[in-house]
Amino acid sequence: MPNRHTYLNNLSTENDGFKKTRGNKNSNSDSDRTINRSRIIGLNQNLKEYNEGVFARNEDRTIKFNSYINLLWIHFYVPFNYDLRRKFYMRYGLLPQAFDAFNRSVLFEVIDENSFQNFQDQLKLLNRLNNDVSYNNKDFNLIALIANFEFVDDRVLIPSTEGVILNLINSSQQVAKTQQTCLEEYLLEEQINFEANHSSDLYFVHELSSLNLQEISDNFDIVQGITTSRPLTVRPGAFGNLRMSYGFTTKIPENLPIVGVIDTGVNNIEPYKNLILPTINITGQVDRDLSGHGTLVAGLCIFGSELPASIQNEYQAKCRILPIKSLHKSTDVINFPAMLRSIRLANEQNGVRIFNMSLTLAIVKDYNETFSHFAYELDKLTYELDILIIISVGNFDSLSLQDLLTTDHHQDHDYPSFFYHLNSTSPVHNCKSTNICVPSESLNNLSIGALAGNLQIDDKSDISPSANHPAYYSRKSHFDYNHDLHNKPFKKNQRNKYLNKPDLVFEGGDLHRDDSGMEVLRDPSDFYAKTSGTSLSAPLVASIVAEIVQEYPGLNMQSIKALLINSASYLKSKDLPEFEKSDSLLQKLVGFGKPEKTSGLRTNDNTISMILEKTIRYDQIVSIPLNLPEYLLTAGNKLIFKISLAYKFLPDRGNHLAYLPMHIGFNLIQNKPIENIAKEDSSYFKIKNSFSWSEDHFGLENSLFSNVQKKEYRLQPADIENLDGVLAIAIRCISKSNIDEQLLQHYKTEEHPFSIVITVTEEIKNETNYNLYNEMLECNDLTIIPQAEGEAGLEVEN
Repeated sequence: MPNRHTYLNNLSTENDGFKKTRGNKNSNSDSDRTINRSRIIGLNQNLKEYNEGVFARNEDRTIKFNSYINLLWIHFYVPFNYDLRRKFYMRYGLLPQAFDAFNRSVLFEVIDENSFQNFQDQLKLLNRLNNDVSYNNKDFNLIALIANFEFVDDRVLIPSTEGVILNLINSSQQVAKTQQTCLEEYLLEEQINFEANHSSDLYFVHELSSLNLQEISDNFDIVQGITTSRPLTVRPGAFGNLRMSYGFTTKIPENLPIVGVIDTGVNNIEPYKNLILPTINITGQVDRDLSGHGTLVAGLCIFGSELPASIQNEYQAKCRILPIKSLHKSTDVINFPAMLRSIRLANEQNGVRIFNMSLTLAIVKDYNETFSHFAYELDKLTYELDILIIISVGNFDSLSLQDLLTTDHHQDHDYPSFFYHLNSTSPVHNCKSTNICVPSESLNNLSIGALAGNLQIDDKSDISPSANHPAYYSRKSHFDYNHDLHNKPFKKNQRNKYLNKPDLVFEGGDLHRDDSGMEVLRDPSDFYAKTSGTSLSAPLVASIVAEIVQEYPGLNMQSIKALLINSASYLKSKDLPEFEKSDSLLQKLVGFGKPEKTSGLRTNDNTISMILEKTIRYDQIVSIPLNLPEYLLTAGNKLIFKISLAYKFLPDRGNHLAYLPMHIGFNLIQNKPIENIAKEDSSYFKIKNSFSWSEDHFGLENSLFSNVQKKEYRLQPADIENLDGVLAIAIRCISKSNIDEQLLQHYKTEEHPFSIVITVTEEIKNETNYNLYNEMLECNDLTIIPQAEGEAGLEVEN
């Protein structure tokens, strides 16, 4: 029978501090002991181009200031850490403003021109020596770490005159404050409509001329980059009318959660009656959805997978909808600051905790590119509020894909080489263009890709190999450890298999045939149509989230996220011949897999899901015992532990390696004294060698962390006997130090919430008269989670 999830209340033990070393020492040097002549020549050429760039920029200025800010990118062979930050500032007057390429590329602001002259003099000295140069114990030893550098002149990263985003550096120089004031005065004088988000140094400009765009780039040094908020083309993508009426009624349960649909608006068609709240409209246009995109997305949120999967006389609503109209026409731009305010407003005024964003910006992530300002803003907002934003990863354009498979066909366009072929000989396709779109790299939220299925009985794909495959149009993670960074390969401890986008996948239909698309609701002029895209898979996941929230309204949204991740699974690469030798590519496309609604909501008698909502401090390790029913000692059955962790964090803006500064990880261990667990090697507390930590914190400063982790642990009958009825889950926390000082203080002093879902399943080989769910309730301090807040929970005493 279905059983409700439980809260885990077993008493924990904590210890401040834990062992962080492995007992072996590695060399800290990643570079040779000499700087070879060819690199010295290259660096001096960089210096020549830098000085020419500074001169040319000053000549081109049309707005004069008393002083200017010079920016340069320096590309290193090693990650740039706190020690190097101090040395480059003291020795060369350079202060980091942003990081990329896993902190091996650093955007510097020249703070002190006199000190920076020292950098130039050292390069000139090396050049005069006219040979390879030893740098041991020399003043110029820092230069040995540099691959190359370049002056930053043109600030225009993505040319656009509409929906322009100006990202400003956070400079302490007086000229920066002067320039920011002058920038606002310039925009006002030119009658340019703009909005400023001073908390994150971001300006949204509705529209400006090409001349204004160039003037801003040429004159305002505080502008780090100019990009666009234009989304990928929003298309109905419909394959024609299917039925001439809606033909069903809607059952509306009480206390439905609300999903904020960030889209083109939602038309209040008959099936949505009494389910649509007043629209938050940031476009300045009418509330009506002209394209139909937001309307079909809302239908998938409301009715979930049941709508496209079957024809029924009545469907039950899963949620109500609050439309957040962010686009009017598909060619419009998104007022990103206004969209952020709308999300906050929907949460504060209507209690909205679930948001669906089937829109992405027309910015494809480059391989191993740092986190965008857009993702940063969403992550910061989700950290501040108890919300979860479900974001589609974007679609590869269907017409372009059609051309790549027909008129421009090349073997590297075939599935799945289309997604990943670094040395492709195709003249028209680069696999980078199949990477996820901004802002779906957001870590505090969920990003969704698409499978090619359409959920119908005759579930047919078209151009994708089968309904079970990742759809041809879906997008993959942009993290790729096969790329060298400045001619240096990734070290093993810099790779993180959990850091992946999309997080999840769901059916989204397939291109280009009618019967391969997914059935969606349209306006009364059409009633139904078939279409496809990650725009569909995202709201289908949002609908599952709404059902879980309806069932367990007291859970925070990171617990809901962990439940969803814990329920997810996918085929192994060996089951999909196309990916048999490409397991890493498959994971980049599907993440943790497809969520399974049933296990996300309830469990059977052989399974129990325990949810832990707790806080942990910096440099702390926590252990929580888990008692096993006595009958398992003689039952001869296996136990499978599926454990998922999710936590939200306050990001370090512009810091690639430390964007997520905080590490939290878990392990299933023997139940031993916490003070001994903290100071001993893992051999002391391991259940068996295959049981490892969910994420490795070694190489603390040089690797990216993931705030979503999942592991499976299997206990054989002999393991259960050896444990003598009890084991424990351990959680540890630490933070990087190479981050903003104020942020570091936050991580060192605050309590950090996290959510863990532990699902224990008895794999029945030998039948018994016992029920794992009830027996776990008997021997642990668990609370069956009530359906509504305030309702009495069933507590079982030990």
